[in-house]
Amino acid sequence: MERRTQRPPKGLIFRLGSKIVFSILSFLIISQLTASAQQPVTVTGVVASSTGDPIPAATVMEKGTNVATVSDDQGKFSIAVSNANGVLVISSVGYASRELPLNGRTALDTIKLSPASTETNLEEVVVVGYGTMRKSDLTGSISTAKGSDIIKGQSFNALEGLKGRAAGVNIFSNTGQPGGEMRVIIRGLATINASANPLYVVDGVVMQNFQFLNPNDIESIEVLKDASSAAIYGARGANGVVLVTTKRGATGAKKAQVSYAGSISVGKMARYIDVMDANEWMATFKQGLENANAWQGRNYTTDLSKIFTDPYLFNSDGSPKFNTNWQKEASRTAVSHNHQLNIQRSMDKASIGAFLNYTDQQGILLNSYFKRLNAKLAYDDKPTDWLSTGVNLLVNHTWGNRTSDNPYGQGALRTMIEQLPFLPVKLADGTYAQTNNIGTTAIPVNQNNPGGATQGFQPEGVGNPVELLNRMEAMQYRTQIFGNAALTFHLAKDLELKTQFGVDYQINRATNYIPFTPRPLINQNSEGSASASSASTFYWQEETYLTYKKRIDRHSINAMLGLSWQENLYNYFSSSDSKFVDDYFGFYNMGRGTNRPTVGSDYDKWAMNSYFFRGAYSYDNKYMATITGRYDGSSKFGPNSKYGFSPR
Repeated sequence: MERRTQRPPKGLIFRLGSKIVFSILSFLIISQLTASAQQPVTVTGVVASSTGDPIPAATVMEKGTNVATVSDDQGKFSIAVSNANGVLVISSVGYASRELPLNGRTALDTIKLSPASTETNLEEVVVVGYGTMRKSDLTGSISTAKGSDIIKGQSFNALEGLKGRAAGVNIFSNTGQPGGEMRVIIRGLATINASANPLYVVDGVVMQNFQFLNPNDIESIEVLKDASSAAIYGARGANGVVLVTTKRGATGAKKAQVSYAGSISVGKMARYIDVMDANEWMATFKQGLENANAWQGRNYTTDLSKIFTDPYLFNSDGSPKFNTNWQKEASRTAVSHNHQLNIQRSMDKASIGAFLNYTDQQGILLNSYFKRLNAKLAYDDKPTDWLSTGVNLLVNHTWGNRTSDNPYGQGALRTMIEQLPFLPVKLADGTYAQTNNIGTTAIPVNQNNPGGATQGFQPEGVGNPVELLNRMEAMQYRTQIFGNAALTFHLAKDLELKTQFGVDYQINRATNYIPFTPRPLINQNSEGSASASSASTFYWQEETYLTYKKRIDRHSINAMLGLSWQENLYNYFSSSDSKFVDDYFGFYNMGRGTNRPTVGSDYDKWAMNSYFFRGAYSYDNKYMATITGRYDGSSKFGPNSKYGFSPR
């Protein structure tokens, strides 16, 4: 459901300028809320051209959602849609997009796409390494996604919004953490031991960590997928290159634009694991005693009232007083919201854009969250006919509390499944219940031998997941300053020289604290522990390149020659301590710990000097040739081979 209005409702004053665009995006239901929620429906079909030839790698998407897939070599596709009466959007490069209502159908006839306008398709310009090219002149494999498509699902991560919109690009996550990082694999896993992450280039500057860039700032994304298109970046582009162009000021005549976009999403646990409740647990425990007596020759009593005698937890007949669903107690209905304010203005020969964003993403597990505050400023000017300038500055700060992803330790993901169902969340005195709170009575196995073997119940130490989530702190803070300044000299009609300086400065800080008052968490440090780490990365690059573009009748030439310098500095420091006398300072004063502290540090520096070129020739939009080369010198290379050449 989507509602748009051109002015605020009555009684609300919201003046932002001469033009106000106010949109409230509909609630997004992230997961199935109940067992009666609508189940996904699988729809199959074939995508073909107007002549009946199958179209491989066509994108098939359920309109208004992030659900998408691509067709195979035979044009066949299968997609699990959330609404049997929804609409599919089918698109492919070189063809006009088509919307197809399902109307309850699950097996579709052949879907034929008409060719896109020839002239429009040939003249479309896409971003490539160090410049732009007409799509008709490309010889490499490039996928393009518009920023407006990426934010349709109002995802908090740009990579999540890119899912299903770039053929051959697989995007997935191994964590359910709010703000969790995504993995990107372009055309299969390129390596086993080394990183398979692609190279991210934002506005011509390499970005060290792309995960937390505000997707609302993105104008378009181009993915260079093959060796030919990515070779301009040398060995760093071996896993593919993701080129990102961010939004700038308004274009065209003198005007100002002010727009606001907001969204709210609600999420719950998609489904709960079927575990035993308290009565089922007690019945199973009793059955175990009976089996031991029958098959192992034991003489255990099966009267549970003689074993479970704690009057606070059990009735007089041994039945439990509490029946706790730990999965529901440790989770919640997560409400997340996102707010974006854009102010863009164009002048005679200049434009300016200011962009503000605030994101608050709640996790489904208690006390887990991720927040982002983002500001971006872009300014472009052309003071003379022979000079253009551009400045881009982005400041991004994120913070959040994480839960343990470790299913084997005392993390909530484990304990919410294994904790005893007859324990309450809290005891009568307000403290959290633990397995060591269970009061049981040791009973002689042989009544004629009271001093012999006894039977009872001593459970494994399993933490209270609600306590673990509420009391343990695992905070992460990230601050990024990213930007560039560029000068473009228009030397002739078809010849220009661009020089650009960019920086990417990031500080990542993590703090963790395990308290011990009013009493220690089970299986955790008995006297509290704290740790903190801080890592900073400063990357800078300077690149200058000359571009020549010329079209003569049916001939098209696009040539580029450039050089660059880059340097990266990394510093890391960590410390930890334990045995605190109180929880007053937490991780803010680890000197209060009485144990021997542990410290660590790291430092790394590398630099590169590169020379690169690209030449592309096209005749009559039919015959094309591209040659690319890069000559890299790196401080990581050996002293006798500092430079390496990568032709393609």
